[in-house]
Amino acid sequence: MLKWILLIPLWLLAVPSYALPLKPFSATYKTSYDLGFSIDIEAERTLKQSRNGQWILDFRAKNWFARIQQTSTFFITSTSEFKPLLYRRYQKVFGKSKEQNVIFHWDRQQVTNDIDNKPWKMDIPLDAQDLLSYQLKLRYDLMQHPKQKQFQYPVADGGRIKNFTFRVVGEEVIETPMGRLNTFKLESLRHSEMDVEHLVWLAKDWDNLLVRISPVLRKDKEEPVFLVKATLAGKKVEGF
Repeated sequence: MLKWILLIPLWLLAVPSYALPLKPFSATYKTSYDLGFSIDIEAERTLKQSRNGQWILDFRAKNWFARIQQTSTFFITSTSEFKPLLYRRYQKVFGKSKEQNVIFHWDRQQVTNDIDNKPWKMDIPLDAQDLLSYQLKLRYDLMQHPKQKQFQYPVADGGRIKNFTFRVVGEEVIETPMGRLNTFKLESLRHSEMDVEHLVWLAKDWDNLLVRISPVLRKDKEEPVFLVKATLAGKKVEGF
């Protein structure tokens, strides 16, 4: 895996940087799981821009038995395309760890999937995303096309391309720990059956920041994930 990581800085040197209305943010989310007893989980999600102009989207969550971190490094082209460079996921559950790296080779239109130091290559479409970047791209696309009713993203994951689809239901004012927020309400559809898997709310007045996710098809006694505090471009997110 190390040799793939060492190649990333060489690729970054050849990547152009363009200014688009992305804003750094920091957000804290909470949820819980029912494993016969309730386990509270707090997660942090941040977006920042590095000195070389690339963007880094980071997610991390932990509790007493597990730790998960996901990081997406990407750039944006002059035509507003999101181009992932490196996706990394590390998890440790009950002492057992697993690491996944997805390295994007846009010159060859391929990715290298490396799970626990076992790499293999896969062809990808020109608009492929990783498991984090598509979430940010959805926010940006909805900002640019607020009347569009459906968005779909091909995501390189697990040795194949999965299509993640979101359908806009409408607009809704919801109560949050930060106060009342205007939101877009969306349905997240399963990539194969196209059944509604989750309901998603994005804050309209705050660059469509993720506010809440509620499961429809419950897995592992999944509970809603909700935003408890955030800053966007240094400004505290507040309701009205």
